[in-house]
Amino acid sequence: MNAELSIIKALKIGKVPLIGATRLCVGRDGEVAEFGRILDFVADGGFETRFLRGDYGSGKTFMCAVLRELAFSRDYAVSVVNLSREVPFGRRDLVLGEIVRGLRTPGSGASCALPELIERWFAKYHPGTPLTENPALREAIARIANADAGMGVGLRSYYGAYCDGNDLLMDGALSWLRGETIEADVRKALRLVGKLTPEAAFRRLRSIVALLKDGGAPGLVVLVDEAEAIYRLAQAPQRLAAYTAIREIIDIGDVEFPSAFILFAGTAELFENEFRGIASYSALYQRIRSQQVSSQRDLRQPIIRLEELGGEALLQISRRVREIHGHAYDYDAGGRFGDAELQQFMTAAATKFGDIRSKPRGYLKALVDALDARQQDLDVAAVLEQSGDHVQRIEHTDATLDDVVLAEV
Repeated sequence: MNAELSIIKALKIGKVPLIGATRLCVGRDGEVAEFGRILDFVADGGFETRFLRGDYGSGKTFMCAVLRELAFSRDYAVSVVNLSREVPFGRRDLVLGEIVRGLRTPGSGASCALPELIERWFAKYHPGTPLTENPALREAIARIANADAGMGVGLRSYYGAYCDGNDLLMDGALSWLRGETIEADVRKALRLVGKLTPEAAFRRLRSIVALLKDGGAPGLVVLVDEAEAIYRLAQAPQRLAAYTAIREIIDIGDVEFPSAFILFAGTAELFENEFRGIASYSALYQRIRSQQVSSQRDLRQPIIRLEELGGEALLQISRRVREIHGHAYDYDAGGRFGDAELQQFMTAAATKFGDIRSKPRGYLKALVDALDARQQDLDVAAVLEQSGDHVQRIEHTDATLDDVVLAEV
């Protein structure tokens, strides 16, 4: 796959590229360094919960993508969770299912990585040997089951199907581990009973982290982008259940979720609205609210606030996009669209679209349009004028990491 072309095509439609976000990361050195320190801490068995705050189009999804790449570069497993009315955060069993379905590793592509992680774990314990003749694996499953007995049952069933080469039963066991309902005949063949309950969901997550850690991964990163889905829930009890679940994760994470990092991303309304946001639930709000002086930036606070990019940083990003565009379409982009014209374009875009430093996503889409026009010998000024309405729509529609996955295709 042409990585440069993939980046350009994603920016062209106002999305964050799934692969290559770190190549565009300028002006966020402090955030990137803090992410690195957190990943070091988690790899040593620590637990961390952080919150990323920024306006629509300010770069929340972009920074989630950067963290995803940083985690992959260290062989972490990463899960992207997309909340909705159907999957409210207060329903822990449903959220656990989303976490498992969203599991990815550097080599899993767009597929759920749970089978890969389980089989990597099996590889340590003489895979293929019947469980009755494999005491090392039996002991390993027993250790995992200390956190969640259901996980132990599911793993034994999966291993039996794995040894038999029965893909249908392997898929059934995986579905059961995710908390999904499986067909009665499959459940009977696997000798599985019951289902995942909301009360057991956190224990299931702990056992999954223990499994991937024992299999060689340094830990798990969970990215909850578009956390405003909680704020948008119509019923107050659902919002309260979600905020309570987040508070409990913070309170018990050190003990229950070693080697895990959970990042929530949202706008100011999620954090500060006193009727629907986190501020409406003081037990959580008091734990995460910032105590820092507004003129200073303490990136070790629970909430990381994304500030607008400086003019020089935006120019550097523009140069990088121009360079990547040149590689994607095999032409001298710097020669055809020089720095002087690039700065003029930034000024014109700011005049037309407003503050492009605090909401750069729409501007980068317009820049790619302009570079496309120049490479095809079209009128750049006309393209800027025509792209205005599209950019304005982008600035009012926050991209989610589900969009980022689509940007890979």
